[in-house]
Amino acid sequence: MKTILVATDFSKSANNACLYAIEMAKEIKADIILLHVFETPLLFAGQYFTVYYELAEKKLKAYQQKITKLAGKVKISLALQQGLPSSRITEFAIEKKVDLVIVGTSNNEGIAKIIFGSNALRIFRHSTCPVMAIPTRCKYKGIHKITYATDLKKDNISSAKLLFPFAAKFNAEITFLNVSDALEKEEFNSAAKELNKQIKKYFNYPKLSGYVCNNLDASEGINFYLKHHSTDCLAPFSHQRNLFQHIFGESITKRISLHAKTPLLIIPEAEFLSSGLK
Repeated sequence: MKTILVATDFSKSANNACLYAIEMAKEIKADIILLHVFETPLLFAGQYFTVYYELAEKKLKAYQQKITKLAGKVKISLALQQGLPSSRITEFAIEKKVDLVIVGTSNNEGIAKIIFGSNALRIFRHSTCPVMAIPTRCKYKGIHKITYATDLKKDNISSAKLLFPFAAKFNAEITFLNVSDALEKEEFNSAAKELNKQIKKYFNYPKLSGYVCNNLDASEGINFYLKHHSTDCLAPFSHQRNLFQHIFGESITKRISLHAKTPLLIIPEAEFLSSGLK
């Protein structure tokens, strides 16, 4: 992984996402492209473009100065684009062939907002590389464990393989989290053992584990897991229009609010991936 694209609008959440990216870049020796996308009112786009551009450029350079000391030896280059943020971020990521896109989300809105917010949702849908959404209170402490939320259906299980190249860059463990309402208390241990057996048989990745959580509500089950077990990011997979709908069902996607300190990792589907992370 050589290049991380960090999108900023200079908000508190975007600043935290940038700090998160800097610490990650230090660990894996990656460069950062700091991208700001500014919008101009349609009626004045041509007439005042230069004014908007210069104001945005001034803000971006000032922010670069602010984070220079924190960045240390991490190379940070600047990029300024005009247009709809979600579109330009994904287009720019493709143009520059970046390996990871990092965006921020606020604690007040939580993960649910980053999923259903129009800009972030478009980025998740159309990105050709992994995307991480970083909550404001989340600090980078390494990627040691990634939790993959799954309903254990065949296509959902197969999609887990897309996570391996990313996890391997950090030598991270991948935990398969299955929330089920069909188990009795005495069946938990046997179900967990069977899950661990199956994933280790099916996948050739050195650090795999499984966890079964009993709950009628999948979102509550995930929240329970995140509250009682440490993980560095949550990774759902879906090629459907709504990211969580394919895994958990529409009613849950409308209510899910997840832990405020847990980054969300989205890996694009296989047909959009190139030969893997560099």
